Amino acid sequence: MARLVHPASGRWESLALLLATLAVIASVAGYVLLRPQKVGPPTPLSWQVRSFDGLSAVDQAIHSALLPAGEEIIWSNNDTGGWITLEHAQKILLPPFYRDAFWKANGEVHWQLILPGTHRPHGLAADALTPAASDVSRATQGQGATVYYGSGGRAPGQSAYLLVIGHAHAGVMWANQATIWVHRDPNAPYPGIVKPESLVGSGWRQVIPYDGASEVERVKGTQP
Repeated sequence: MARLVHPASGRWESLALLLATLAVIASVAGYVLLRPQKVGPPTPLSWQVRSFDGLSAVDQAIHSALLPAGEEIIWSNNDTGGWITLEHAQKILLPPFYRDAFWKANGEVHWQLILPGTHRPHGLAADALTPAASDVSRATQGQGATVYYGSGGRAPGQSAYLLVIGHAHAGVMWANQATIWVHRDPNAPYPGIVKPESLVGSGWRQVIPYDGASEVERVKGTQP
C-alpha cells in the first residue's frame, strides 16, 4: 500500500516564500509612496545659474535675446559657412547686438565677435569704446569656438556675457551647440580660454535655460 511522505522542510519553504512575497510588496509600496510625484530638472551645480531665478532683470533680458540670436547665428553659419558680424547684426536688426531702444534700456553693452583661429576681435568699427585687439590677445585659436563677448554694460546689477558657439570636431564646418555664460563683473576681461573648466575657474557661470512651462511648474512647487 502506497504511503505519501511529506518533506520535513516543506513548512519552512512555505514560510520563506511568504516572507519573500511580503518583502517584495513592501518594497514596491515604499517606492510608490516615497518617489517624487513629478521629476523636475536637476539642481544646478555651483558654477551654473538658472535663467529665471538666478539672474537680475537686465541679465534675464540679455539672456532672452541671446537664446534666439544663438539659433539664428548657427543657422546662418550652417547655410553660409560664415558668421554674423556685428555690422551685419545692425542691418538685420538682431538683438541684443542691434543698437535700438532695447539695447539702450539694457545697459548699452559693448559686443565683440571673436572668431576661431584669430587673435582679433571683430567689433563695430565706429565704436571707440570697443577694446583694442591687444586687450583680447588670447582669443579662441585652436579651440574651435566662436564667441560673442559682451561687456561694459551700465545697468545696475548687470553682468558680462559670453555666447560660445562650438563645433562637433576639428575640421567640421557645422556649428552644433551654443552656451551662454555670465560674469558678475560687467567689465570682466575676455577669458583666455573658453573651455568650461577654464571659464569656471575665471568666475564665469553657465546659464541653464528653462521654458515658460517649466517655470510655472517650479513656482507652483512641482519642480525644484
